[in-house]
Amino acid sequence: MHQITTPALLVDLDAMEFNLQRMAEFFADKHAKLRPHFKNHKIPLFAWKQLRAGAIGVTCATMREAEILVHHGIGSILIANEIAGETKAEHLAELSRHASVIVAIDNCNSAKDLARAQRNRKAQIEVVVDIDIGLGRCGVRAGDQALHLARFAVREGLKFRGLMGYDGHLQVVRQSTDRDDLVRAGGKSLVDSASLIENAGIPVSIISTGGTGTYDVSGEYPGITEVQPGSYLLMDTLYLDRGASFQRSLSVLTTVISTRGAQHAVVDCGVKAMSGERGLSTVKDLPGVRLKALNAEHGLLEIQTDSTIALTVGQKLELWVHYSDATVNLHSSLYGVRHGQLEEVFRIEH
Repeated sequence: MHQITTPALLVDLDAMEFNLQRMAEFFADKHAKLRPHFKNHKIPLFAWKQLRAGAIGVTCATMREAEILVHHGIGSILIANEIAGETKAEHLAELSRHASVIVAIDNCNSAKDLARAQRNRKAQIEVVVDIDIGLGRCGVRAGDQALHLARFAVREGLKFRGLMGYDGHLQVVRQSTDRDDLVRAGGKSLVDSASLIENAGIPVSIISTGGTGTYDVSGEYPGITEVQPGSYLLMDTLYLDRGASFQRSLSVLTTVISTRGAQHAVVDCGVKAMSGERGLSTVKDLPGVRLKALNAEHGLLEIQTDSTIALTVGQKLELWVHYSDATVNLHSSLYGVRHGQLEEVFRIEH
């Protein structure tokens, strides 16, 4: 890896392929299917790998991500997020002419904008009603509010596909009986709301939920049709520390640029190359070395006094990525490494 300029984002290809296969095997015999999240890796080739391994479509978070996926030939896309405003509605209507792009709604104003845009573009926009299942972010209440918005969407001429609800507040909670009960309670509120809507004569084909931290519980809940994990493919320390059963594969390659004494060293990786807002990274394969702080362009390392490790200027080492979503977004390339050798370079789309 000496030819890679640091700081650089690396993925261990063996670990990533293990994660890809492990998730695919879980959903192979389930009623619920996998719709993995693009926002984590932002690499169209990886989305295609997930589809070829059995995923039924791709989840994303923004209009730009949906545009990238459509451009790369992905035919079934869920924007698991609300959009607002005439410009984005018109953009979505145009994308809907080329692929099945489903968007979440939680209010009538956005539904009106989408309906107007689809009439202007002579397109058909597909929607799911977003239900708040405990995250406290977007979404309507389960039950009558969900039914009201589904009816409104249908009257406006939108193609109502079903419901989604994201249990983001539970994703990095360590698995336990209490946590799993909360995941199932969220699934129940979605399934019960779907029954209410179907009893009103409106078909429900999608009930979408879950993520990397809850995929196994959500994926086995009766009535759930699809689950939206993202971080599992690249896998970061945040999820690993909470017990996720995948292999950590994402690291940042960095170079020692300064040393002072036996306990202090500085690397060329700061917050412009690695997210630190949810915790600091650990140093790969150097247990006596700790990342103490991240500045804009510098990482400060502390070597334990009883360690025999001596870092030298010019030495390269790897920092495990603690929070993958916000770190991948800082890079334009991902270097695929196998057994310490560079095998392939992937373009990260923005």
